[in-house]
Amino acid sequence: MKNRDLFSSLFWMAFGVLFLVGALQQGLMRKGVPGPGFLPFISGIILISLSLMVLIPALRKQKKERGAWGREKFFTERDSLKKILLALMALFAFGFSLGYAGYLITTFLFILFIMRLMEPIIWRTVLITAFATVIFSYLLFVVLLDVQLPQGILGL
Repeated sequence: MKNRDLFSSLFWMAFGVLFLVGALQQGLMRKGVPGPGFLPFISGIILISLSLMVLIPALRKQKKERGAWGREKFFTERDSLKKILLALMALFAFGFSLGYAGYLITTFLFILFIMRLMEPIIWRTVLITAFATVIFSYLLFVVLLDVQLPQGILGL
């Protein structure tokens, strides 16, 4: 597990550095307002910070999870591959049904499915989290940022 965390965090850190370089080439500010490189610059900083949060514990970690012949296990849980495939299918279904069912319904069902898929959490927590996610994202995008979200056939 240590090597996988180490290599993945270094990869994403390098990707974050590419974001920073590209953002600086585009320019962070233009005439006192954020320029085209501002958002990629912030994204690069966040990506590097998150990578460091994985890298530092990976460097400190001494104990490794080992598989049958002394190699690291790629999937640490028995049904990890099944969960990954189901999550990918749910993501594609989300993208496909967004135009038909609308943002609110599709996002609610997607969050519901993903939360129940990853860990068996009690239904009350799953429902509250899915509902809060939909309401918060609706308020953020529609009310604050004035972004038009797909309404679907029901107009929601």
